[in-house]
Amino acid sequence: MNEIFNKLVEKNLSPNTYYVLHCIKEKIVPASFVNKALESKRLQSEAWLSEDLQLTSKSIIFMEEINGYFKRTKKKTAKDIMGQNFVDNIKAYVSIFPNRKLSSGKYARVNPKNLEASFQWFFENYDYEWDIIIQATQKYVREYEVNDFEFMRTAQYFTRKQNIDKSFESDLATYCELIKDKPDDEVVYFKERIL
Repeated sequence: MNEIFNKLVEKNLSPNTYYVLHCIKEKIVPASFVNKALESKRLQSEAWLSEDLQLTSKSIIFMEEINGYFKRTKKKTAKDIMGQNFVDNIKAYVSIFPNRKLSSGKYARVNPKNLEASFQWFFENYDYEWDIIIQATQKYVREYEVNDFEFMRTAQYFTRKQNIDKSFESDLATYCELIKDKPDDEVVYFKERIL
């Protein structure tokens, strides 16, 4: 609000003179306690209004600038951030994890509804498509499957884990980058022993 008053002072306008400009623009009658004739004369003398009480380009530009302070930004919805089918994609993501308890004592799978906030954060911070996310998750689960899922993160912690300093990290983002770069470092699970 201070910015608006500062702009009015900078242009040598009072709230009443700006109100008269607004009324002329919107074609409404000003309130009775505002002296329209006096304010209009002042606006004409400073080239805010033409002789026939029409807005000048100077006043139109200034009013657009002031109106810009009042425009609300549209809050992005979950669909805007994560895509139209985000609910189905989250369910597909969760289904990749084993349906069992991990060595940490937590279940690998979590309720898909609990992951919405984590994925919203993920999509706000990283730029990966759902197909890359699914491939990265499959790679992660395959790697831990060999050791019976020992030390594997839950579906939620794999997406987003909060550190002690309240920052967040994402192993999913790391695996997405691996999939995107198509590494040749596939894990070798068996080695041939020659005696």
